[in-house]
Amino acid sequence: MENIVDQIAREVMLKLKSQNANRGGAYTPPPEAQAPAARASQGTRPAVLVTANFKVVEQVLAQVGALLPAGGKLILSSYLHEHFPLTRSLPGVEVVTSKVAPAHTVIRDVREITIPSLSMNTLSKAANLLADTYASQVISFALCEGIPVVVTDESIIDAGRYFPTGVARRIDALRRELEGMGVRFQRGSIAMKPDHKCATCVGSTGCTSCQPAPSEASAAIAATRPATATAAPSPAAGACLQDQCSRTYGSCASSCEGSVKKVVAAGADRIEKGLDAPLPAPELARFIDHTLLKPNATVAEITKLCEEARQYSFASVCVNPGHVALAAKLLQGSPVKVCTVVGFPLGATSTFTKVMETRDSIANGAGEIDMVINVGALKSKDYELVKNDIARVVEAASGHCVKVILETSLLNQEEKIKACELSKLAGADFVKTSTGFSTGGATAEDIALMRRVVGPTMGVKASGGIRDTQTAQQMIAAGATRIGASASVGIVKGETPAGKGY
Repeated sequence: MENIVDQIAREVMLKLKSQNANRGGAYTPPPEAQAPAARASQGTRPAVLVTANFKVVEQVLAQVGALLPAGGKLILSSYLHEHFPLTRSLPGVEVVTSKVAPAHTVIRDVREITIPSLSMNTLSKAANLLADTYASQVISFALCEGIPVVVTDESIIDAGRYFPTGVARRIDALRRELEGMGVRFQRGSIAMKPDHKCATCVGSTGCTSCQPAPSEASAAIAATRPATATAAPSPAAGACLQDQCSRTYGSCASSCEGSVKKVVAAGADRIEKGLDAPLPAPELARFIDHTLLKPNATVAEITKLCEEARQYSFASVCVNPGHVALAAKLLQGSPVKVCTVVGFPLGATSTFTKVMETRDSIANGAGEIDMVINVGALKSKDYELVKNDIARVVEAASGHCVKVILETSLLNQEEKIKACELSKLAGADFVKTSTGFSTGGATAEDIALMRRVVGPTMGVKASGGIRDTQTAQQMIAAGATRIGASASVGIVKGETPAGKGY
């Protein structure tokens, strides 16, 4: 049988002889792969659709008067109408339910539908065009009629912050389905996000999720309590003022550690962490690609890397292509993915080479690809080449996750923004700061910029120079959804880093 490599090489040479050959940057995604633009709506009235997402629905109902101008429509899901009757009058606003009008007539005079509270049930049905509830019917009919639909529910937009990892991943997939049909996901002018702030929780350093600050909160509490009230516990005790805290007793994992330990000892198997509180170090593991990319890595070191990834449940191991098959074998049956690098570390190889590296890595068991952008082409403003370079790798990855390494230390502000935009246009899943082999690594400022540019629909990976828990938490707070680090074990154990590294 002819060697497959020789066969591929001959086909490539024949193609390059053609006048219409693709010489490294001519691929453009077909028009049908791009999301169709919504038709202009003929309606004149704004509408707000509210469904029963219990993380935000009470906030939405409390502010619904500010959401709609006079003459607008408030459309309530059937469940919401039955179980959350409106208790306030809304002058000039038409309240519509399934008992008032069928879904296909409700949207006839509507110019745009805003959804500040979207239940997971409706999200799933709408993404699959299953119009078997009143809310999903309204969305489906609106999509078919080209009426713009905008979701401003932050718990859906930024699911990774509000839901467990598996649920967040599913929500993100459904969100992408709807985006492909023209639905926009953007934060609204009125904040609609879960409120888990603890106004009176105190710890050894104060509760970072408290508003106002711990010292002000303590003063406010003291002013409202009777003179005979028991004094607030000392911050050094790590206690929580349970009688005035809005959070469940023993749930504040970041500040009420003593209470949490008592609850766990009593038999609890899951503890909530407040939205704005820092992640306890062990929880960082699911954000981390456990990385070993040095050229002299041995089989023993790769084996240890994979064993640590299993032990601490890291998101993936990131290794050079030559170690992918070994890592895939060692991690078989584990939820830890195998990530590898393409065009690494310079990004200056041809598109064909990156494509072949990608295909070979996927065939050997890689589940994620971190490719280096063509930095020179970007700085030369050859944006078509940069975009097509990424798009070809995305195509070759056949649905596997692709992260685009920008090498931010070599770029100015304009180039960072353009690189993010091109990565998004090319269909990549993540943008990533650095290879760890250039002149600098990740910064919180770059992460925040990248998050603003790509929005909530893409991942942002911080890599390069992240070697301690505090730095990792800063990156996540700035918008990172993945961390690339070789000091991963030390990060999750809260140890002080030694030396330098990726």
